[in-house]
Amino acid sequence: MQSQLFPVDTSMVSDRLVLPRSERWDEAMDTALLGNWNDPLWDTGRLPSSALGALKAEARTVHRQLVPLWRRGTRYGRVLSLDAELGDGLVLYDLVGADLDLLGRVAGGVFEDERLNAVLRGLDEAELKTVFALASGEGETWTESAAVAGATDPTAFGERVRRKAQRLADEQRRRQQLRRVGGQAPVQPIPR
Repeated sequence: MQSQLFPVDTSMVSDRLVLPRSERWDEAMDTALLGNWNDPLWDTGRLPSSALGALKAEARTVHRQLVPLWRRGTRYGRVLSLDAELGDGLVLYDLVGADLDLLGRVAGGVFEDERLNAVLRGLDEAELKTVFALASGEGETWTESAAVAGATDPTAFGERVRRKAQRLADEQRRRQQLRRVGGQAPVQPIPR
């Protein structure tokens, strides 16, 4: 409402703060301008040198909140919504829908993926409970999953299970690579 009473040219502000230009960035700047970045001006009559940095940081935070989840970048790529259109009436869900339950069990508690079975065979009962709690969504982190499994020190136990599961999975990958190469270990470079 304040921006409607006192319209501000957000393009000028964005240019001064060296921020990208788009409709979403303009909205982020409008919202950030309404924040408390200028409180020192009202209190002391002066703006500290950090005020514009605070405004810029607030605009970036608001912009990140305005970006839809499926448009945000991740460490290794982008997150896509399963409703993302691929053309010809296809959506991403049509391609991955059958594989959504990758940990689906078959008869006797054995999984379809033999690599997964090999990793799980290397875990004891309490570690298995922790892994299954994480896989089923009962815990969002290894610590929470260890707590669900009943560990007395969930932080340490969850970290130990995570490292052990990773080590077993790495060993499976190494063995699979050796089978592809023909049973010979890869040649290691000689250190100089």
